[in-house]
Amino acid sequence: MQKDDATTPPLGKDWKYRLGMGLFIYSLVPLCTIELVALLPLDTAEIVTLGAVYIGSGELAFLAAVALLGRPFIQSVKDKIKGFFFSKKPAAPQRPIGKLRHGLGIALLVGSLIPYYAAIAILLFTRSRETEARTLLYLLLSGEALFLTSLFVLGGEFWERLKRLFEWPGKDRGAAT
Repeated sequence: MQKDDATTPPLGKDWKYRLGMGLFIYSLVPLCTIELVALLPLDTAEIVTLGAVYIGSGELAFLAAVALLGRPFIQSVKDKIKGFFFSKKPAAPQRPIGKLRHGLGIALLVGSLIPYYAAIAILLFTRSRETEARTLLYLLLSGEALFLTSLFVLGGEFWERLKRLFEWPGKDRGAAT
């Protein structure tokens, strides 16, 4: 029987795995509880600021989790989501994404920053009202949704290349230590 070389190796249970999983779980908490921030007895500007920091901390935690867990994690999350929504089919080797899909993914990734700057502009150039707090929170949630969508559109190969940007080249690349 022939082994499938396209499968990803299992994740190790070292400190990177534990920290990455903790950060991944935390990154989901702000998405699920952001509406509770609007219920706090604070001024509108304070609620929006706290909401922005709360959502931003979840996004940073997600990026750190992806960097720590790497390609096997991304692939396993994608497989679980696909398995939940679609029937199980035999695994086919992954093909690289096309130019159109890559362009769309990059556009979504860059576009996920726009709601944050829009929220800042609204805070700086308009007077705060109670209804604007919810609008700003929804803007921030849309930024999160765009970011997560870009993660799945770009695929694991892109994130693996991005992760290599932050790795120290070390001795194997001939760098001086």
